[in-house]
Amino acid sequence: MPSQRAGLALRVLDTLAGGNEVTFNDAVQLRNWANTPEDALLPLGEIARRVLSQEENKARAAGEQD
Repeated sequence: MPSQRAGLALRVLDTLAGGNEVTFNDAVQLRNWANTPEDALLPLGEIARRVLSQEENKARAAGEQD
């Protein structure tokens, strides 16, 4: 089951891929969850991809600890 961060990132990417507008609340939350303050200024799609990448790295690191 994806984390809340990954779920939001996937929803934003799906919304953008469908040519639809991301809701204000989703956009603000995604920007709040950006990896760095500088990342928060990037386009939403890029923030979402970076969030997913970070979540994948966390999951991979957790899997290596088991």
